[in-house]
Amino acid sequence: MEPTQLEDWNDPAFARAWTEENTEQPHSPLRDEQIGILIDILRAHFAATGLPARVLDVGCGPGVVAARILDALPGADVTGVDGSPTMLELAGERLAPYSGRYRLARADFETITAADVPAGPYGAAVAVQAIHNSSDEGKRRTYAAARAAMAKGGLFLLCDRVRVSSPAVFPAYLALWDHLDAGFRERGWEHHEGRTYAEHTQSVEQRGDKPGSLEQNILWLRGAGFAEVAPIHVVGIRAIVAAIAG
Repeated sequence: MEPTQLEDWNDPAFARAWTEENTEQPHSPLRDEQIGILIDILRAHFAATGLPARVLDVGCGPGVVAARILDALPGADVTGVDGSPTMLELAGERLAPYSGRYRLARADFETITAADVPAGPYGAAVAVQAIHNSSDEGKRRTYAAARAAMAKGGLFLLCDRVRVSSPAVFPAYLALWDHLDAGFRERGWEHHEGRTYAEHTQSVEQRGDKPGSLEQNILWLRGAGFAEVAPIHVVGIRAIVAAIAG
């Protein structure tokens, strides 16, 4: 395997290069599919509950998901929170056409509290491919801060990487990745998750990723005050988990 670069979101050069590579060039078809699912769920949630179409985007990065939500849900507004000044700058550039419908705030997953989140209540919150960058304690703090800002009955959607739970199940993941490669090869995508469990875990660690298992994330969400938590779309290490604020 090629060496994996440590993901340093506070390095402006890295943050801008990552954004270009992951948003302006072909990327994982699964990510695009899951963001589409997430938006469909948000639309259905607001229609069914009548809660305010205010969305908290936790770990908003360069604003790609926020822009898609604002495009798809004309009556919605989005508050993006991120720990990287460069990512917030990029988000501001991307979201400029939606003036009056978005806010941005800086907060680090490792230290975030409810006071760091601009005032709610939010009818929904999303966290897309972001929380796996934090420690386990950071995940718990982030889930708790998001829950505190949400209206009762609000919907939290976690769309993130989860940890391969053990070496024993790794061959099943590998078979899935090979199957996906065969289906997506014409779109210029293939997995880079390693051919052995050791290679896989080394690659994850070298990037600085700290994913929790699917089960751990469900328990952390429940511990943060979400009354109902369920995985609703899981493909290998890519999972969407829905949680209802109690």
